[in-house]
Amino acid sequence: MLDKEKIKSFWDSRADTYQNLAFESIANLEQDPENLKLKIQLETEKVADYLGPIAGKTILDLGAGVGQWSFRFIEAGAASVTAVEYSQPLAEIGRTEAAHRNVADLFFEVSAAEQFLDGKTYDIVFISGLLVYMNEEQAALLVRNLVEFCHSGTVVLLRDGTGITGRYEINNRMSEHLQSTYSALYRTREEYLELFAKKGFRLQRDENMFDEGCPLNKYPETRLRIYRFAHGG
Repeated sequence: MLDKEKIKSFWDSRADTYQNLAFESIANLEQDPENLKLKIQLETEKVADYLGPIAGKTILDLGAGVGQWSFRFIEAGAASVTAVEYSQPLAEIGRTEAAHRNVADLFFEVSAAEQFLDGKTYDIVFISGLLVYMNEEQAALLVRNLVEFCHSGTVVLLRDGTGITGRYEINNRMSEHLQSTYSALYRTREEYLELFAKKGFRLQRDENMFDEGCPLNKYPETRLRIYRFAHGG
């Protein structure tokens, strides 16, 4: 079972890489400059395709890290972005960057994503690289609370690691790439769909983030996937 405290310690420690690594590397964990450039390009294109125009829309970014996606959404014309991140050091980096870039309408909230409730609904709820770090209780609570953020037209976009042939778990394993111990739980596509369906979320579309043969598909057991859900209907 995932150790919540060790996982949080890992993410808090990523703040130490600020100004030593590219800003986008801090939370997306890609530290090779060429791969990082390719990853940003391909993912930004795919997410834009799944969301369509976001100008004027309100966005909730759950598991926001330093706001790497939040800043992209603001640049694409979002009316406002609420970035929820449970690591205080990462959220502080995001706030520092927002001030440095003179970015308004981007608000960082320090909270566990599954416990966050603000009484608002959003046009888009974006969940990025979050569920792989949650146990079953946390994941179930997160999806249950998602309903509170949805109006009739809300799009929920999940971007998360997925086990290919079965659930794949890494427990406190040393990563040479990250030079740190690392833990994650990669649920299968079917498990994600069941988790969301239990709370009335309909899958509209999903696929692997990167084509087969892409150098960003680094591990045979998993693939980064993107899922678009709507609630009810």
